[in-house]
Amino acid sequence: MMRAFAAAVPLLAALLLAACQTPPRRTPAPAEGPATVAAPAPSSKPAKRKPRQPATVADDAPHATAAPAPPADTLTGDEVFTRLIARLETPACGGGASAEFWRKRYAGHPDRFAERLTAILPLLAYVTLEVERADLPGEFALIPIVESWYRPDALGAGGPAGMWQMVAGTARGNGIVIVPGYDGRLSPLQSTEAALAHLADLLERFGNWRLAAMAYNAGEQRVQRIVARDDSAASGDRRRPAGLAGTTYEYISKLKALSCLLAEPERHRLRLPGSAVVPRLEAIDVPPRVHRLDSVAASLDLPPGELRHFNAGHRHGIIAADAPRRILVPAATRPHWPSLADLVEAPPPVPKSPSQTTHTVVGGDSLWSIARRHGLKLDELMRWNGLTASSVLRPGQVLRLTPP
Repeated sequence: MMRAFAAAVPLLAALLLAACQTPPRRTPAPAEGPATVAAPAPSSKPAKRKPRQPATVADDAPHATAAPAPPADTLTGDEVFTRLIARLETPACGGGASAEFWRKRYAGHPDRFAERLTAILPLLAYVTLEVERADLPGEFALIPIVESWYRPDALGAGGPAGMWQMVAGTARGNGIVIVPGYDGRLSPLQSTEAALAHLADLLERFGNWRLAAMAYNAGEQRVQRIVARDDSAASGDRRRPAGLAGTTYEYISKLKALSCLLAEPERHRLRLPGSAVVPRLEAIDVPPRVHRLDSVAASLDLPPGELRHFNAGHRHGIIAADAPRRILVPAATRPHWPSLADLVEAPPPVPKSPSQTTHTVVGGDSLWSIARRHGLKLDELMRWNGLTASSVLRPGQVLRLTPP
């Protein structure tokens, strides 16, 4: 018996040592600081909140934890999708009948779906890398698809704008600059910084990506009140927690549907644009004596329309005096960045403030277009005229442009 005991001692010791070992920890992807060019302007970028670590909750399946290698100046579509899929909830395909409905809707025209993905790849890659940098769920990178299909200049009914479709009040509350000549909601750079900081706060507050996305869609105060009454696991298909609008539950189902289509395209007879070459976008400071995006594009040997698309917040391609001077450019243009210091341009005309006190509505006018034309806040224009987002304008109607 003593011999048997002696033989068991090494095995027992090995088991004890294995139990004491520390499990591997998640290592976040290395952060790359934004680049600058010679003679940079003082940054007017709003302070960015520190990203939050996602909380672990019982109803959320784990997200992948491996930290991929730092990206090159260009990526392939396959690399973008691989990095994004690695951050999705697993299994990616789930969500019930509602998610299945949206999978069929999105995948109903495979060629069109692939074309749209190809068109948005540069901005999808940019947001995916920012999500990775902030250690956030990959589902957050799909929100601009649901909101606008990544259109920087998208204008929604009732006032939301940009690829993240933020209303002015939420945007300003999250540090976005909106001044005559510049709307940061239309800037993929500034809107993404603000949206991800907001989503990180919501993730910390509500504990999982579904509730965070619901709060982004429906408003955090509303979701907080609902959760206080119904703490069941968030689900788009089961419409939980109960009491939210149907569009909010569909919001989650759409995100789950897109996750599944990207993670398992063959299952849905889709072909992702994996071989596409995608420029990695990087933020640089434009020197203070440069005022036109087209001049920057010429110095960087870029098509002017491409640079305007990536920096749509600067209206008409003009960098207004009060606008932030950080812009997105393809990282591969780095050899040309020093040439920007040699550019000298006359200052642009100051955007018009409302020198007139009224506006007469003409065909095609909307509250949003009128407010934008006169450099006003949409909520101010509505308040001064006793209107709401659903008000119908009629030709000949006279609106106040100043407080009563």
